[in-house]
Amino acid sequence: MTIFASSPVQDVTFGQALNISLNNYYDLLKEQVGSLKSEERLQLKLVADTIDLSEEKKASQGGYEWFSYYNLLNRSDKGIQPVPVAGEIQVSLAQLSSVYGSFLRKLRSYAVMKVLSDQEQNRVKEIDLQIDTIKDDALNLYLLDREKWARVAPAMGYSVGDNDAYVQWSGQYGHIRMIEKKNSEIRNLQFEQQTILAKQYPDADDQDIVAADTDYHNPLMRLRYPVWPDYKYKNGDEFSPSYLAMLPLGSTALFDDRYVATFDKTLTTIKGAGSGNFIGEFSKTTSESSSITTDWSGSGSGGYAFIRVSASVSDHTKIQSDFSKATTIKLGADSATRINIAFPSWFNPTLFEHRHVKENPHEFEEFFGKQGSLLFYPTALIVIRGFSVEFSSSQDWSYDYEHRFSASGGGGFSAFGIPFGASADYSSSVKEHQVDQSKTSLKFKDDKDTIRFVGYAVKKNTVFEKAVSVKLAKLFG
Repeated sequence: MTIFASSPVQDVTFGQALNISLNNYYDLLKEQVGSLKSEERLQLKLVADTIDLSEEKKASQGGYEWFSYYNLLNRSDKGIQPVPVAGEIQVSLAQLSSVYGSFLRKLRSYAVMKVLSDQEQNRVKEIDLQIDTIKDDALNLYLLDREKWARVAPAMGYSVGDNDAYVQWSGQYGHIRMIEKKNSEIRNLQFEQQTILAKQYPDADDQDIVAADTDYHNPLMRLRYPVWPDYKYKNGDEFSPSYLAMLPLGSTALFDDRYVATFDKTLTTIKGAGSGNFIGEFSKTTSESSSITTDWSGSGSGGYAFIRVSASVSDHTKIQSDFSKATTIKLGADSATRINIAFPSWFNPTLFEHRHVKENPHEFEEFFGKQGSLLFYPTALIVIRGFSVEFSSSQDWSYDYEHRFSASGGGGFSAFGIPFGASADYSSSVKEHQVDQSKTSLKFKDDKDTIRFVGYAVKKNTVFEKAVSVKLAKLFG
């Protein structure tokens, strides 16, 4: 096991045995999630991680509904890289809510020019900078408390969700008092800023910007989501939108203060059996596709590796020899689901088409240019349940895949971004995978309850390129 754990991760290629590209996988998923809306594309994930979701039952019965929504939120409130496969360059760490807030500030600066004095405009900008500094400080304190409490609570015999024990510990050894103080400072600064901005604006669309800014800073646009499963909290049965909204503002080691996102599928629907199952087969005669190039306007898919293994050099040589004789691949899943994301009024994408953006496109290039942080934003999560991949060969598979890549054997096999891991990688809602090897057939399959996050449906903002085209047309006719 130690030898396997230290083995390097290497790509496995098919040589001339199969004709398959990332476009084929893209087509397969695209077919399952239904028709894409105007300016929508699929963005695949380089690594399709599992999502820990609960049955819809009370915390006292072992359920964790709101922690499940937190897991979905963490994948929804995410800045989108302008590439067809997320993770090829780096995984975006920016939250959509944070990037949108930066955009709103810049847009607001145009709206207030006619109404606020220079002194008032400067004070608004100063407050923005002060808030940023305090938020960074509060975030660092929150992360320190969360990391320490995760270690201290079990050592002291407490549940990590025991709020009384946490408050007592953090008041003595942690940072809860400092966190509360900094959140109070932020609220006071936001109140001062909103007071300055509370004017009558002659242009209705400028008034809309200020109204959107007010919505963005409205505390009711956020909930304090549990960062641990609901059943670890004494009062987990009471969790609801109103309960989580009434908790003190700011993130602690028990709750994360986040902008709300809702979803059009229930946990039962996402986890349940039924429609959406699929099987796709690829062979040497598979037709070529150019879907990614078409949808993403020429963006490539980089060095995407369909198969990756953690193996020694000698083992990799044997595996590579096996796969050079592969004849077909079958990809399947028990279900594929599009989970539409709904953001409340704190997020208003209609402002991306505001006249100030169109009149000053290069001032908003950081958001809508070729590498813009808001060039794309997520509209849906794409998840699959019970994923399987089956390889057929012209000869018997010679390597012992069952022993080496089973969960008990340490895992280490990845197919189409799906990593089949070791036993320790699995949990109560994410079960161990199976490896079946029989002569010319080799199959890896997730448990029927294991849910993978394989990508996004994302929407493109075309305001920048359209605005630049209009300006060029005026210049050159």
